[in-house]
Amino acid sequence: MSEKKAVPYQEESLVAEWMDRLKGLNVSTRKMFGCYCLYCDGQAVGWIHDSVLSLREVGLTFLPEEIKRPAPQDKIQELVIPFDYVDAEWLPKAVQDTADLRKKQLPGAAHR
Repeated sequence: MSEKKAVPYQEESLVAEWMDRLKGLNVSTRKMFGCYCLYCDGQAVGWIHDSVLSLREVGLTFLPEEIKRPAPQDKIQELVIPFDYVDAEWLPKAVQDTADLRKKQLPGAAHR
């Protein structure tokens, strides 16, 4: 019986490329649930899976119209950002603003 060989998967290089574009921010990832959870300033702001960054919906108004926004009744409130936008000038700001807004949404945030 032959051994199964692991097929090289590009996910790690894609994660590295997303992270490289965010290098001016305090970002990190943690592998979980088959994806990479993206943290900025200690806040979970989204997921990197395959070639997509799913960023939490927090009401950012400066994103391109092509980025599909979830409807208010959608169970998952995330923006799906394709790899085509990895070099977008607005990407680091979107990630940082998401972290900042999530911090404000935490219980007791007004007292911090």
